[in-house]
Amino acid sequence: MGKWKGAWFLVRSELLWARWKFIMPVLFVGVMLLFMVPFFSDGLNGEAAVFSYWGIDLYALLLFPCLGMMGTQANFYWKSDMYTKKLEVWRTLPISLGQIALGKFLLYLTVSLPCMILFFTGFYFSVHFINPSFEFQAFLQFAIFWIFYTMVAGFLYLYVEIGYKGKTYFWYCMLLTFGAIGALVGITIWTKESVLVNSYNTVLNGGWWLPTGAIAISAVCIPLGLRSIEKRLRERDLSK
Repeated sequence: MGKWKGAWFLVRSELLWARWKFIMPVLFVGVMLLFMVPFFSDGLNGEAAVFSYWGIDLYALLLFPCLGMMGTQANFYWKSDMYTKKLEVWRTLPISLGQIALGKFLLYLTVSLPCMILFFTGFYFSVHFINPSFEFQAFLQFAIFWIFYTMVAGFLYLYVEIGYKGKTYFWYCMLLTFGAIGALVGITIWTKESVLVNSYNTVLNGGWWLPTGAIAISAVCIPLGLRSIEKRLRERDLSK
């Protein structure tokens, strides 16, 4: 079985298993828009409260990458450790570790990219309705930056999700969440600015290097991420 054929076999099996659960990330996109649009619009005008910044930054930095994980998980891995059990089954099939790593990333993209496109489409029209000066060309570069950031950051979740036991993944998510909250609160207090708003203002003021850099970093990090996941799967003892 070819590498891409084996990877897509895993993607199709996971999509069939998930069924209706793909409504979860779509609903979450709606929640994100309701929360982020008004604060972002206020931030563009310099009218947002300082502590509203860390909220929208938290969504962007921490939860954008989570969209690709929603809809394909049975639980939070605390008791059943679903992916360890799936790996045990997958290792008995005539597919390689490289196909498993590629399949997980393709599944992530299959869920994440439509959600990101849906989010940024709604985001643009909603912000533009509130703030007509919201420029499409700058917004497009802004969206490209965050989409490619999401793809790279998603590897952090994928690596721990299938590279370690469920309890490790659970505590990783908890530590990442509380660490990100603490860091963003500190940054907000120190700078009194928003990472999300600043990224738009950067490309608005000619910062073409921001989306270009995100694409270049993705071109390097994605192959490295796939090899890292494959290496971790090779080293992992599923019996422990």
